[in-house]
Amino acid sequence: MLNFHEVLRYISVMTQQEFTYKATETRAKAVSIAEQFGYSQDDAEDIAQDVMLKLWNLHERLNDAAHLKASAVITTKRVCIDRWRTAHQYAEIAVTMPLIDEDSLHDRLEYTELEHWIAEQIDRLPSTAGMVLRMRQLEHRELGEIADILGIQQASVSTLLSRARNELLNKLKKRNQQ
Repeated sequence: MLNFHEVLRYISVMTQQEFTYKATETRAKAVSIAEQFGYSQDDAEDIAQDVMLKLWNLHERLNDAAHLKASAVITTKRVCIDRWRTAHQYAEIAVTMPLIDEDSLHDRLEYTELEHWIAEQIDRLPSTAGMVLRMRQLEHRELGEIADILGIQQASVSTLLSRARNELLNKLKKRNQQ
């Protein structure tokens, strides 16, 4: 038997039809917010698409149009920030990685040395962090799969992966400054 709060939750859950009806308005709001963050129209559309997918996965938890709109605003801002961080992280890596001329024997030798150095640095990471980095970067495993293999939470996998990447990036920066 359902109690009063369960009945109230069941009644107030946003249905698929309601979500679809409000989706156009919500998508336009997401595009607008992404553009305010400085993204181009195409990038803003991509961000809005990501937001709508995330919101669709939550549509059964959304109570009404106001809840949908608030969730869209928050989700859009988070997606914009995540994309900005990712772009800047890759820019840092690009600055620290030397450009090579594949025809040059010297550059190929230097690149091979760099690969060995990176492998050595990964081996020096704490065992769990090193395993997580290898599984994610070399074996291309999903975070959930890594969490299942190691028997830890997915959030812990993300934390370990981030720390390992940052440590490796800092070591690479120091190496390239010498």
